[in-house]
Amino acid sequence: MAPLAIFTISLCCCFFFFFFFPHKVASATNCVESTCTLAGERIRFPFWLRNLQPSSCGYQGFDLSCNNQTILTLPSSGDFFVKTISYRDQIVWLKDPDNCLPKRFLDDDVSLQGTPFLFAQDLETYTFLNCSASQATESSAIPCLSSDSYDVIVVSSGWSTSFSTANHASSSSLCSVISTALVPPSLVEGYLSSSLQLAWSVPDCGSCEANGIICELENATSSQTICPHSKSGPSGLSSAAQKGIILGVGIPALFCVIGLSFYFHNRMRAPDQLRQPVSADVPNRQPPVLAISGLDGPTIESYPTTELGETWELPYPNDNTCPICLAEYQAKETLRAMPECNHHFHASCIDEWLKMNATCPLCRNPPEASKIINPVIEA
Repeated sequence: MAPLAIFTISLCCCFFFFFFFPHKVASATNCVESTCTLAGERIRFPFWLRNLQPSSCGYQGFDLSCNNQTILTLPSSGDFFVKTISYRDQIVWLKDPDNCLPKRFLDDDVSLQGTPFLFAQDLETYTFLNCSASQATESSAIPCLSSDSYDVIVVSSGWSTSFSTANHASSSSLCSVISTALVPPSLVEGYLSSSLQLAWSVPDCGSCEANGIICELENATSSQTICPHSKSGPSGLSSAAQKGIILGVGIPALFCVIGLSFYFHNRMRAPDQLRQPVSADVPNRQPPVLAISGLDGPTIESYPTTELGETWELPYPNDNTCPICLAEYQAKETLRAMPECNHHFHASCIDEWLKMNATCPLCRNPPEASKIINPVIEA
């Protein structure tokens, strides 16, 4: 192999190593944002999905499960459905699977012991009352605890005694006290029909999320968290923006380096060529060079394709981004693979590439020589 070719290949390898290798490593260690259902809440750090992701994808105590719903299991309280997660405000909204949060509080079945969560609001003492159907208005009754013959309502504990006394003075039917319980005020204001709000303070990733950065563990054995791109990239820029800057600066720089290498190489060869004797009998013939052009349409169409399903069944779970357009793969998109190296790309992206370049954009492996069209022979 000619020294110039070796030198150029070495420069290309150095370029891709320093500019792309750190990002490839990061993408391999970063966990892909997931969902339990197509329209479900997006799950990312500090939460993670059991049986679908490694524990290093999340923080201890933030494990979720899937069963046609996103489920958070509290050790002392059982299962709750995850309605919404605000990663920036560090609040998760939960729903009762039986659609009766009042019963959970009435039975003292909402405990955060052994969890990283705390109630988003301070709890206050409220009293649950059992009244005859005529004693409570329809709007104040709790439907899931009431029946045709009686209604269950909730009032502040200081008001429950006067409420029962007033009913005793005006009617023979009393509102009897069922129990008292600690309840978030926001639930009482909505007659305990809204969702339960839980917050967390550790890990503290609100500032990362505010800058569009996903927090992660420092390493697989540590409980310390970091904003992975905050030191290497401009503050507040997303990962896609940082990659765009790297490509925009790096690719022109690569071409400049290659151009300079050709220039200085030719300068160094010129004196040697002048000193070499020219023989009239034996011409100095160089072996022909095959300049690779693009591929024809049938050849491109013969490359295997994959259509992503609703659950994003990627051929390689960690390769979730098209290396050409840098966009994440989405459901129902068509991917095309290079048969020699099995690298995947958006079909529309790789088709345009292969019309002008016969090699894989990632590994630069060429196709079989018989598939190349318009070869140019240079003497």
